[in-house]
Amino acid sequence: MAELKKRDHKVLKSFASRVDRNDPGALNNLGVLYFRKGMYEEAIAQFKEAVKIDPRFDLARENLRFLFKETKMEDPDVNRWRTEVEKDPESMEAALRLGVSYQNMGRFEEAARTFGGIVEKKPDHFLARMHLGSVLKARGLYQQALEHYQYVSKDASKSAVFHTDLGEIYYNLGRTEETISELRKAIKLDAEYWRSHFLLSFAYGDVGQLQEALEESRIASRLNPTFQSSEANLALSDREEEREKYGSGGMGKEIPSLESTSFTLGSAYRERGYLAEALNEFRKALQEMPDKDRVLIEIGKVHLVDNNDDKALSTFHKALVENRENPDAYRLCGCLYHRMGSLRKAAICYLQAYRLNSTDADAMNNIGVLLYQVGLLEDAEKMFKMGLNKHLYNMELNYNFMTCILFKEEYLMAENLLQRLEAFMGKSALLYEKRALLNYKLNRMTLALFDLESALSLDRGHSDAHYLKGMISLREEDFQGAIDAIIEGSKINKRYTGMDFYIAFGDHFLTEPCKVRHSVDMEPGDELIELLEAGANRRFDKIQDLLVSGLDGCDSNDHECEDGLNGLEAFSGTEQMEDPSDSEPESECDEDKDSLDDLKLEI
Repeated sequence: MAELKKRDHKVLKSFASRVDRNDPGALNNLGVLYFRKGMYEEAIAQFKEAVKIDPRFDLARENLRFLFKETKMEDPDVNRWRTEVEKDPESMEAALRLGVSYQNMGRFEEAARTFGGIVEKKPDHFLARMHLGSVLKARGLYQQALEHYQYVSKDASKSAVFHTDLGEIYYNLGRTEETISELRKAIKLDAEYWRSHFLLSFAYGDVGQLQEALEESRIASRLNPTFQSSEANLALSDREEEREKYGSGGMGKEIPSLESTSFTLGSAYRERGYLAEALNEFRKALQEMPDKDRVLIEIGKVHLVDNNDDKALSTFHKALVENRENPDAYRLCGCLYHRMGSLRKAAICYLQAYRLNSTDADAMNNIGVLLYQVGLLEDAEKMFKMGLNKHLYNMELNYNFMTCILFKEEYLMAENLLQRLEAFMGKSALLYEKRALLNYKLNRMTLALFDLESALSLDRGHSDAHYLKGMISLREEDFQGAIDAIIEGSKINKRYTGMDFYIAFGDHFLTEPCKVRHSVDMEPGDELIELLEAGANRRFDKIQDLLVSGLDGCDSNDHECEDGLNGLEAFSGTEQMEDPSDSEPESECDEDKDSLDDLKLEI
């Protein structure tokens, strides 16, 4: 094994000697290759160099943070500059570099404290103010971030990145006109910065300038820095669609565990559908690895793939017993509660995940779905947009936001979003079906039928395409064709789901996406609405008691959580406080009876 590692090291070093050191994309890709082979120090150096050459290269910065998160390594620069600060507490240069090192690692709270200390001593310190504003923005503290950005606005007026970031802050504060003004300034300074165009497309859409929104979205897709001249940049993210997008090719579908070969084997077995073998390897990893919560999450995913929700929920609870600060475990518990219809439990789990990781796009997506289901439509749309601002390629966020737009009948904006989705996802049955739905709503039946045939040529089992084909036949008074198409759809799925929302489990390890209806059958309680409103605005102080009670529930002595509910039972409070939507789901017979009505109402 040592000989193999030595050989790999030699090959990579040879490859590195041929890399253009002035090409940030090439350096980023080299860093990913180093990471895959366990050469973490070399990977860190490449990512840092890529960001140094191009400060706008967000992918390399994200890869650097991902590396630190996965390896639990500390940036060597942190030790260096922390030592310098201890030697000379008055050295602002050392403190600034320490803060930047924390920022590079994604340790935003420590970075904020460090930059804040500099600003307290020297309020007009330009770089400290800029970095402090940036980390506050990353934490979702937009009003506080705005104060620091405004303080340095004169000195940073020539920076397209500054104006784009300021525009993003205004956007998240709901100040759309100021958003547009800042983004126009950014584009005037640098018309090639894709983020400026991307954010501007959303801002234009919000004020009804739909044609301008469409054009900005097209420009953003064309300029997207994920692609360089001939070779896509590589990402360390373990999402399947991102790996394909960034060109990871045959590098494998899982990032190997640093601690255990069994963990890697378990991931590979699960990916290939060998679930018993996967569980066996993960159980070995549970004995070998110190971060047991991470292994338990993977075991829970195996149970999910095996359609055993009770065992999955119990296992995610165990992960929270091991680590009460694990946002992924909270989010996955929330997904299961959501799927069961226990909206209040789901809400508290999602909000804990969001509190612990303000950049978790999947948590933002799922909170947005809950907001929409209880009737907080504007808050839901805002949450979807916030998620997309951070993670452009999140599938669930894109489809859910597009569904919001279709419900609002903003068809030009829907066309805009479809084009953007096609630009980075390529053709698929789902995208053809969505375009057919748009054409159906615009009364373009011939085009809609053409799209549906394209969808079904790619996937005959796409039930929503059959249902929609039936609705088109019905409108054209082809009654037998309508009956045939709807019967065909019902054989695959009991009801039409084309206007449902997607719950994001993460990693896309499930073979079928999880969807929920866009509204709940019963009126949601005031407590649930207040809970979601506070969480969506990151006012966790208002709901701290609920979140703390949930955490305390995970500290129970019953580490086995055998009934599948222990460990988070405190989330539900008393039985009388349970959400009305926690009632028993309707029977399949009821679904059969209502399927045609759903189709008429939800299209």
